Amino acid sequence: MSHNFNYTNPEPPRARRSNRLSGRVRDLPAPEKTNKTMKKIIDHSTQLAAALALGLAVSVSAQSLSNAPAAPPPGGGLLGDDYSQVQFGYDHERVDVPDLLHEYGFVYNQPLAQTGLEGTDFNLNYDYLTGAAGIHDDLNEGLAGLTEYLVQSWGKPFVSGDAGYAWQQAGGVSRKSFAYSATGGVEFAVLSNLALTPFATYQAEPDLYNHEVPLAYFPDHRWDYGLKATYRLTRQWSASVSADLDQYNRNDLGYLAGITCHF
Repeated sequence: MSHNFNYTNPEPPRARRSNRLSGRVRDLPAPEKTNKTMKKIIDHSTQLAAALALGLAVSVSAQSLSNAPAAPPPGGGLLGDDYSQVQFGYDHERVDVPDLLHEYGFVYNQPLAQTGLEGTDFNLNYDYLTGAAGIHDDLNEGLAGLTEYLVQSWGKPFVSGDAGYAWQQAGGVSRKSFAYSATGGVEFAVLSNLALTPFATYQAEPDLYNHEVPLAYFPDHRWDYGLKATYRLTRQWSASVSADLDQYNRNDLGYLAGITCHF
């Protein structure tokens, strides 16, 4: 018996793998499409990296600012500061008439320039002294000038010069005079909010000499030596007290207290 079989040889395995591979190759996009896709991926990656870098920079900058130390509080001194001050005090004269003079004053200080370790301030001063012991004695004086100072690690040495006008009413007699003064000293910052200032002042009113009114105690010139303490209460306010001794009379003591508003 004969059997007829239609037998077909299977496709060789290599040919089948070749067909699968060739099918995958056919499924891949064209080279130009691949390039465009890769370019988009690179562009997006670059933009993302730039955004992350910018965010990191902003974060670091903000952190640096938040960690920056706060501005130090102002010291107790007055040199180089913008302020106005009102004053009250008295001069105690034990051997002259009147023996007690009340003093009221106003001071304005404006810094003009500070270059390196040198500074210049403009200052305006008004003083009113009054007293009575047998006669009534009034003195008004207005001065304006400049203060030059140096900034050193141990303090601020300074000199100041002022000029202006003075007018006096004593015992029914009125007199007027050109007035000027010069002061030198050192402002020491002994604490963060306390300054001590020893000073010497020369003051002159040439036409107020006691020729016409011998009892009026306003000589034409004198030296005063004193010490001033200034204490910073807040950033805007400070208080000061001072005492000075007259050159001609060791019994002539002057005391002055002031309150200062800083701008």
